[in-house]
Amino acid sequence: MGPPTSAIPPRAPRIVLAEDDSSLRDLLASALEYEGYDVVRASTGNELIDHVRRIAGGRDKVDLVVSDVRMPTLSGLAVLKLLRDAEFDVPVILITAFSDVWTRREAGEYGAILLDKPVSLRTLRGEVAKALRRPPGASVESAKLSE
Repeated sequence: MGPPTSAIPPRAPRIVLAEDDSSLRDLLASALEYEGYDVVRASTGNELIDHVRRIAGGRDKVDLVVSDVRMPTLSGLAVLKLLRDAEFDVPVILITAFSDVWTRREAGEYGAILLDKPVSLRTLRGEVAKALRRPPGASVESAKLSE
């Protein structure tokens, strides 16, 4: 019999969540934390980018970004573009109360999922689970084909 080994529990998937409405941010974060996710909260696009840089700079991993589209300082679409331009291949879910054809097209071109507010917690949890199962680099369309 060998020496005892301590099993290291797997790390919970880390989600960076950005929403400028503090009560909605807390509600969404609590729902995701209840599901077992490690949620890092941000109130602006700049804060979201700072969290992603800090976590990735420490050689840790961001598994998913969930962001409101319209926020102060930097929109969710601008954050998405910055992540893709930096070749940071993380799934992104954008949430908006102001959906239009242009926003949907931009989100889709950069591989993000776009959800309309009000979004149910059931829908959000389902989309988060799907996004976390998607292989790196896979587009939204290829993820839909594999379901």
